[in-house]
Amino acid sequence: MAEGDKQRFSQNPYFDFQGNMQSQRQGPAFQIHFYMDECYEQFRSLEKERKKAEVILKKAFPGKRAAVMTNTNPPKTPPKSTRVDYLIINQMKEQAKVASLFDRMECLCGVPLHINIHAALKTHHMAVCITQSRRKEDSGNMTKQQQQGINFTEDRDNPLMVMALKELAATTKRLRTALWCALQSTVPKAIKTQEHEVDEEAACAEGVSSPFLGYSFCL
Repeated sequence: MAEGDKQRFSQNPYFDFQGNMQSQRQGPAFQIHFYMDECYEQFRSLEKERKKAEVILKKAFPGKRAAVMTNTNPPKTPPKSTRVDYLIINQMKEQAKVASLFDRMECLCGVPLHINIHAALKTHHMAVCITQSRRKEDSGNMTKQQQQGINFTEDRDNPLMVMALKELAATTKRLRTALWCALQSTVPKAIKTQEHEVDEEAACAEGVSSPFLGYSFCL
């Protein structure tokens, strides 16, 4: 132990333990759980806001039905699924629903959505695919290591998975902003004003922020 560390240890006997705990919190294993939780939080918010957008469109365009493509072959979870597997499947399903909603918006308003909205959808799709690719690499490594008798855990050090989950969380957040922007460009102004007032009233009543409050047009 260095002289400076010895002095700090004499003043605080938990110095080395705290340093180890701090390094563990900053390691890839901890970061995987951190960004996975962030991905799930962003996913749940996207799902909630997409459902709310569907309700708003139904009120804004009563009786109008836009024919959109639906995914007839939804992805299925693999056997012995992990949290990452469920996250990937849920993100794929929600991404397809948001893409379908964007198609519906374009049919209802008769003009294409802004290019940045489609760009946000595309980057989110790429992030999901990259995360899926990292998971397949993990699965292959797990099979090899199990055959060699090496213990394998999902939360082991994996900086590539950390990067994939971090990007997935960020692109999901940007897709939420794109959804809000798409809704603003589709729904008539009178309906938007009415829904904004309802959002504020509901937020005050529940003591929480509305799903569509606090966004900007920048993607």
